[in-house]
Amino acid sequence: MIIYCQQLGLIDISYCLNTNEGLPCKNIIGCWKNRVDIIKILHERFSEDDLRKTFEKPPKSRIGWIIDSVPK
Repeated sequence: MIIYCQQLGLIDISYCLNTNEGLPCKNIIGCWKNRVDIIKILHERFSEDDLRKTFEKPPKSRIGWIIDSVPK
């Protein structure tokens, strides 16, 4: 399934599940909650510790995403 991401454009759920150094995107719940049982998917694929690491950090700003995407 493909959705429109406000930061990246058209993307598949597999990208959202692995975009954060192997962890899901911090915005994944809001983006996918009306399309799939995203909570169930997250609990099946990630440990509680992984989910805590993902959702306890403040989200990156748009400029943060841009800086991180520039090749070094």
